Order: sequence, then C-alpha cells, then structure tokens
Amino acid sequence: MSEILCVLVYMTPDQSSKQVNWASYAFHTAMFVNYEQVNDMMDRFGQVMIENLQPRQCNLAGVGGVSVTGKERFLKTGWENVDALDMMTVYSVIPQDDVARIEHLEFLDEKELLQQLLQHSIDEGGKQLIHFRIRL
Repeated sequence: MSEILCVLVYMTPDQSSKQVNWASYAFHTAMFVNYEQVNDMMDRFGQVMIENLQPRQCNLAGVGGVSVTGKERFLKTGWENVDALDMMTVYSVIPQDDVARIEHLEFLDEKELLQQLLQHSIDEGGKQLIHFRIRL
C-alpha cells in the first residue's frame, strides 16, 4: 500500500500523473491512498490558503490539475476500483460519539471554517488485484 499525504499537489499535473502511473505498473497488487487539496481552489477560501502558503515558498503546482473528485487521474493511469471522497463526507460518517469526544478534546469554535477546509480536501485512491500488463 502506498499512502501519499498532500504530496502530489506540490507536483505539476504531469509529474503527479507520472508518479501515479509508475505505481500502477510497479506493483501487481497495490492500493494507493492519497489525501490532498482539491475542488475549486479559485474560490475565496482556496485563494487564502494559496496566499498563506506562498510566503513559505510552498507552491501548489498541481492545484489546478485535480478535479472535484480526482478520480480521473487514477483511471487514466491504469488503476482499477478508483474512488474519492471529500473529507466532509468522510467526517459525516464518523460515529457521532467519536466526533463529540474529539470535539470535546479540541474545542472547535469555527465549524464553518472546518467545513470549508474539509470540502477542499479529498481522500482518493485506487487498488488493483493481480494486475498484469504486457509491454510490447
């Protein structure tokens, strides 16, 4: 299993597609999990995020290359059983007892800000089982 946390977004779309493609050919049985910024990063929330990263010289070179779901990149590079969920969806299926316990530990006064952040992030990935390719 390969897990990538907010790495592909720092690469150009071409570079990240090559990385995802390489992983699909390098392993016959694999799972790829990726978490990164997506959605319309050109809205006000996305622009503030980008502006806050620029002084730290953190260029999000791939920010425009990932769609709302991000699934296309995996499907085009040979991954099977691809799925993607925005983190707000993931957050909404966490048992409410766990959410209450966590929110009690870490006071959250800006629920709207958290919702915006989670809507701009996805957990995506693909898996392939005993996948063979013939190269000519």
